Amino acid sequence: MFHDPDFTPFTPNERPSWRSAKSNFLENWPPAAYREDYFTLDGIWPLVGRTHYIADPELIEDMLVTRAESFARDYITVGALSSTINRDALFFVEGADWKWQRRALAPAFRHENILALTPTFVDCAKAQADDWRHAPQGAPVDVMNAMSNVTFAVIEKAVLGVAGAFDRGKFIAAMQESFGGVSWGRIFALLRLPNWLPFPGSSKIYRNMRYLYDETARLLAARRAAGGQTLAIVDRMLAARDPESGRSMTDAELIANLYGFLVAGHETSAVALGWTLWLLAKDQASQERLRDEVRAIAGDADIGPQTVERLQFAKQAIQESMRLFPPAAATGRQPREDLMLGSHKIPKGEPVYAAIWALHRHEKLWDEPNAFDPDRFAPEKAKARPRCAYLPFGAGPRICIGMGFAMLEMTAILATLVRDFRFAPVEGYRPELAPDFTTRPKGALPLIIEKI
Repeated sequence: MFHDPDFTPFTPNERPSWRSAKSNFLENWPPAAYREDYFTLDGIWPLVGRTHYIADPELIEDMLVTRAESFARDYITVGALSSTINRDALFFVEGADWKWQRRALAPAFRHENILALTPTFVDCAKAQADDWRHAPQGAPVDVMNAMSNVTFAVIEKAVLGVAGAFDRGKFIAAMQESFGGVSWGRIFALLRLPNWLPFPGSSKIYRNMRYLYDETARLLAARRAAGGQTLAIVDRMLAARDPESGRSMTDAELIANLYGFLVAGHETSAVALGWTLWLLAKDQASQERLRDEVRAIAGDADIGPQTVERLQFAKQAIQESMRLFPPAAATGRQPREDLMLGSHKIPKGEPVYAAIWALHRHEKLWDEPNAFDPDRFAPEKAKARPRCAYLPFGAGPRICIGMGFAMLEMTAILATLVRDFRFAPVEGYRPELAPDFTTRPKGALPLIIEKI
């Protein structure tokens, strides 16, 4: 179990502030969030309604699993993310539209289909490794940016079936700039303001969003024109039919979901991998243990479908990283009617959040919750944990459809890189959290990378 004060990158506010609402909304969760099951933020700011937060596995299971159909997406999440993720995408749609889209897309994410993509994951990691081998040695490297490049390369090949179909650097830069609108969208939603109102930098963000959407539409049209059937997820999307009705996706639904995979599918994995490398750089013993595991199981050969699932400690390191730094810090709902969650009354229309960041660092659920300890996720320990104590991908019927894809992808990439490189922290660097779409750090996440 490895302790470092840098693993706690901010101090919770005793009272919320607008500054934190814009720069790091997690600061507004009070210290009690990490030791109590429920808290609210209400009546503190003029014009802002009450919001409820739960950090108890049983309450979260009741909301996300047992009574999932009693809740809709909360208006704050919809307002914050609808400029980043299209409203026609699986992430947002509700009811019958959600059910049929989920059924139609599910075959693309079957385990055997994503396991077959392991060579693609490894090839993208090896391309990054080649870049690092030819880079000047000893200078700090922004591993968060590097992981964005790797995971987006994966998305190009695994989702689109091609590489070099568009300007990757321009697309990633436009995406990351567009995330800057999320915090403004959250504030506008809190104040019930229309999302068309301008804010600092909004005109550039809107231009970026139009470019991203147009590029996605162009990619879909080009793929459809090319014809053929490959392992690529876009081909499975084009061929998808609802097994009950036979319905296929409209172009708007296809573009919305393809764009969702391009954005969320690369960003969440990139953030998780970046934090994992940083945590392993801090904990050299765990890094060496992971390297030994990869060499014992795969030797010098590429990680393959037969070996990736045997990399148990690599998987545990990623899981522990996503506990300390979950890519999504919260997941929100609002009840369709007044109801009770445990002893707490939640009126219709008031947002309620599974407070994932606080849940993952909760004093009642975890021994030494701010320490890095991949052995927390040894199989026997994980089985003994409450079902909804750990939620990096959500839970219930709306659990992330790409969960299996992401875990295999991240395991293969992490193992490939750690076998060939040693990662060390940059002296004096302390991360500052800047969560918007994901829990990215503010600016770069620098590490020293040494060839082995």
